[in-house]
Order: sequence, then structure tokens, then C-alpha cells
Amino acid sequence: MSKYTDDQIFEKLKDILGICCPDLSIDTVTKDTVINRDNGIDSLNFIMIMSKVEAAFDIRVPDADWDRLSTAQDVIDKVQEQLALKA
Repeated sequence: MSKYTDDQIFEKLKDILGICCPDLSIDTVTKDTVINRDNGIDSLNFIMIMSKVEAAFDIRVPDADWDRLSTAQDVIDKVQEQLALKA
């Protein structure tokens, strides 16, 4: 069981989005937001976001899985999965 709730991961993800994408209105980000297309987030920003997510939770998301991460919820689920593998 992860020591983080989905909501805690989501809040941290929004913090990271705010840092990496200062023009993004964080108030509009939901768990259904497509973070690699919506709001002008390009592939370079997505790499930076995921690198910060990995660092924040001390996990490693396999490169092959990155293409499957579309929404904020996908990222949350992947963080939870990687945390469970570490436990």
C-alpha cells in the first residue's frame, strides 16, 4: 500500500505542472486533463514533468511506459504502480 493517496499525488503533479508550464492555468487541470497535449504541453515539457515526478516520488517510470501516459490520472496510476513495486 502506497503512503500517498491519489489526491496527494495529484496535488504534487499540479505543483510540478505549475513549475514546468508557468503559462498553464493549474485551476483548470483535472485528473482527466490530457497533460501531453492539452494546454500546449509539448513532448519536451512532458519529459521534464515526468523527470520531476520521478524525483518527487523516488521512482523510475520505464521509458516504454511513457507513451501510455496521457491523462493526469494515468500518471497518478503509474506513480502508484511504481511505488507498490518498491514496497
